[in-house]
Amino acid sequence: MGENYYRFDIFVSGEESMRLNPLLMEKLAGEEEYAAGRDLEEIGAVKTAEEDRGMIRYTVAGQPPHSVTLTRRLVIHCDCDVFLHKGCCRHAVAVWLYADRRKVPESMMKKQAPETAAELSEMILQEMPAEANVRLEVTLVLPQKAGQELRVGLRTGEKKLYVIKDIRHFLTSLEAGETIELGKDFVYQPEWMRYSDDDMRVLELLRKLCSAREPGTTAGNPAANRLMRLPEPFAEELLETIGETTLRVMDQSGKIQHGKPVRGAQVPLHFAVNLGPRGLQVSGRIPPDLQPVTAACTWIIAGGSLIRTEREQIRLIRLIYENQYEGRCLMEYPLSDTERVIGEILPYLKIRGAVEIGETLRKRLVRLPLKTEVYLDRDGKSVIATILFRYGDITLNPFGANEKKITLDKGEQLLLRDAEGEHRVLDILANAGFRVGKDNIRLSGTDAVFDFVGKGVKRLQEAADVFLSREFKRIVPRRPIMSGSMRMNGDRIELMLTRDGEPIDEILELMEALSRKRRYFRLRSGEFLDLEDLAGWQETAAGIYEAAVRDGNELNRDTIVLRAYRAGYLTSMLENSGIKIELDEKVRELSESLAAGGKETDAPEMASGVSLRDYQKRGYEWMIALDRMHMGGILADDMGLGKTAQIIALLIATREAGRTSLVVAPTSLTYNWLSEFRKFAPNLSVTVLSGNGTQRAGLIRHIISNGDVDVVITSYPLIRRDIGLLKDHQFRFVILDEAQNIKNAGSVAAQAVKQLQADTRFALTGTPMENGVGELWSLFDFVLPGYLPGYNTFLRKYQDGENADDLLKKIHPFLIRRLKQDVLEELPDKMETTLTARMTPEQEKIYRAALERLRPQINKLLEEKGAARGRIEVLSAITELREICCHPSLVMSDYRGGSGKEEMLLELLPEMIRDGRRVLLFSQFTSMLKLLRARLEENGFSTLYLDGETPAGERLALTERFNQGEGQIFLISLKAGGSGLNLTGADMVILYDPWWNPAAEEQATDRAHRIGQEKKVTVIRMVTGETIEEQVVELGARKKALFERLITPGETVISAMSEQEIRALFE
Repeated sequence: MGENYYRFDIFVSGEESMRLNPLLMEKLAGEEEYAAGRDLEEIGAVKTAEEDRGMIRYTVAGQPPHSVTLTRRLVIHCDCDVFLHKGCCRHAVAVWLYADRRKVPESMMKKQAPETAAELSEMILQEMPAEANVRLEVTLVLPQKAGQELRVGLRTGEKKLYVIKDIRHFLTSLEAGETIELGKDFVYQPEWMRYSDDDMRVLELLRKLCSAREPGTTAGNPAANRLMRLPEPFAEELLETIGETTLRVMDQSGKIQHGKPVRGAQVPLHFAVNLGPRGLQVSGRIPPDLQPVTAACTWIIAGGSLIRTEREQIRLIRLIYENQYEGRCLMEYPLSDTERVIGEILPYLKIRGAVEIGETLRKRLVRLPLKTEVYLDRDGKSVIATILFRYGDITLNPFGANEKKITLDKGEQLLLRDAEGEHRVLDILANAGFRVGKDNIRLSGTDAVFDFVGKGVKRLQEAADVFLSREFKRIVPRRPIMSGSMRMNGDRIELMLTRDGEPIDEILELMEALSRKRRYFRLRSGEFLDLEDLAGWQETAAGIYEAAVRDGNELNRDTIVLRAYRAGYLTSMLENSGIKIELDEKVRELSESLAAGGKETDAPEMASGVSLRDYQKRGYEWMIALDRMHMGGILADDMGLGKTAQIIALLIATREAGRTSLVVAPTSLTYNWLSEFRKFAPNLSVTVLSGNGTQRAGLIRHIISNGDVDVVITSYPLIRRDIGLLKDHQFRFVILDEAQNIKNAGSVAAQAVKQLQADTRFALTGTPMENGVGELWSLFDFVLPGYLPGYNTFLRKYQDGENADDLLKKIHPFLIRRLKQDVLEELPDKMETTLTARMTPEQEKIYRAALERLRPQINKLLEEKGAARGRIEVLSAITELREICCHPSLVMSDYRGGSGKEEMLLELLPEMIRDGRRVLLFSQFTSMLKLLRARLEENGFSTLYLDGETPAGERLALTERFNQGEGQIFLISLKAGGSGLNLTGADMVILYDPWWNPAAEEQATDRAHRIGQEKKVTVIRMVTGETIEEQVVELGARKKALFERLITPGETVISAMSEQEIRALFE
């Protein structure tokens, strides 16, 4: 190592990076790791990748290669697991030694020096005092002429203030953080000068004004640059923003006035009211020195102060200012308006200023106490109020003809009305919702009427004498005692409610009123019900109303008719509502059956000696119960728990002559369903819809007309094409496998399957909801259409999770989900299943062609040499067919099509990974594994890979990485993974191609299922249907006991085959 040592502190951060200290590196890495790093550097394993933004990336060769980064601050980081856990590794050591030999650290420190200096400067700035040390003064220049705008000028400085000669330039430079020369003895320096927060708010507002106006300064006119025009909206905002900033105002005479803005001060206004020859004269005066600062008079100057005028005076000040002559504003009213002036205008002015009444008028004014009377009556569904203001013998109706007109023609006295007392009563009625009618005011709306009856009348009685008619007194809401009943009528539920033992004819309207949280409800008889005591029933009523509307109920009926599947949810809600509901026996049985998930029922016998486990039997009983009630459901068991077996048991038990059920599955799984039916239910007639459109159409017509097929299997792509032929047929069951394919309610697939007709529908999925409750809605829209609210209503109510408990109550009877951990005691330690894939059309053509070519060759070989001597040639032919079954590209380099098993694998893996499964994927063909690895990584899966070429030293490291959680899928070849690996981190084993040696297959699956494994292990064997793979698996199953006794670990199935069995493989 060179002579330069960089002594930095060691630290390991949350980002697993290390600040270098070569003196401590060896101690941190450990002797062995340090030596390995030195060896890597010496053999030239370190390569410089790129330098970018103060960071050098190095690549250290290895299996796999590792990336190491070194920053200017000499922080080093490696992406390997050793570095992650220890903070140093051989790759980091190698890179450091490599960089040190080339003086890279010294060079990087020199490059870092300017940045370090900048950081020091920034640090000093941040630690400087934050107090303001420079002042701002704002000068407002009032317009000299009408139509001109306000203008604003600025001065700034420390002790002495300097005029800012070009405001726009100053504001632009300030924003850019530039030094600004403002006078001979003052330069604004942003590094250490600071304005107060109030000053900065003012400057920011002016900067916005600059941005809103045209750019540039006014050349040759310095005066224009030192004063900036201030439009009305900006003037208002500036005055509201000004805070503690120093403010001066130059009035219209050019006089400068100082002072802080005064808010909420009342401007002294004076009014004189006199009786003239032509009527009443009202004159108004404002302070003689009053000058508006803003056109709306929201801000004025008066008495040497800048005043924010009160809201009540603003319009009045503007009216007088704009219409004054020789210091006063004159208003004249004809004699006919005398009553309005005295009764309305005079009280209005008294609130806003000082009022002086002329001697002649004052002698004729009379003040009498106000006595208010309000008469309340009922008119149909409304309340009417008649108001009388009584002043002695004078009675006034504010909404009708007065009983006595007051004029000056007869020399009568003038009544000075109590405007405040009158408005107190009118405000109470207006706030209650009364609206003006003929000679009276009217209140409509049930809730408004009862709010007024309950609260408004009492408030009104505090301000007036209130008189109630006999009809009005009848508006007293009754508090009913509610009860009800539910009964079955055919396949529907009927709900009836009574109040005090009497039927309610408007039951749907009552449910709506409760759901909308109304306080009162008006019956057709005219009576009113007080719903306050039923507030706890609002949620139940909302559920009933929502269901009733979706089930087509009409208004003005005494019964709500609902679909039977709502029994469980409604019974539960009604029991918790506090209202006594009587259930007939059939409704009770239906509710109890839904709650219990079905009654104990014997499951049918299945072929191959298979019987349902207890949890599968419970799922079967649940489906049987729903089917008997003509209801569908969602079977959402975890992957690997046998949803297919439960469905097959259901179809065996419910088989009816002439009735057909339909299974819809992903394309890759259709033939697996066929294989499962053949295995577990060979007595059922099952067919797969396949072929071109004409062939499928013929098959569909045959099935529909003859009824001789028990189960039809099709795929999601084909159901979209064939829905026109299938949608009008009444199937016994429609089953959706991997039903998450219709989670998007608007997709073509979802819309197609929802057109299918069936006695009962079931959806199978291990992931009923991934991204939101909308996916769950789509599944229920298939199995129980109309059960949940409409899509948009459903999302509004449930998507944020606030009503999750309510949703759970609704869906609970119709969705069953068991996770592996829930049924561990019922599961074997190792569960094995075989999935059958169908070849793609391109793949099948290649396979059939190869079979036709090889068959005569094998027959001739067996005739000439026999099975024993021709074993190598037979094995070669079988291998070619097996490779085509895996993927035709293994034998045809230019093949660009797909593979049935590959498609099935890509269909299954996402759900496995979502469920947290760790997968071992085995194949005998390394070329297949490499192809799969590329496809998996293209689809976003993380993988590890091990085959016979993997060095022995890396095998253990790969095993440890996988067991510690790295990688979702571990691809392993049979040759490499047959022994010596302990992969207890896995709980899912996939055998991509069947193996001819049962002992070797068993050995591979035991990589995951062995001592130390705490999880149940699932083993999936993938087989291509109607090919040599299927034949050999069947042959192996028949002779398994013999193989276990006779075949040694080195032998294969082929070595035990007879000539006849070999010939059969090529048939």
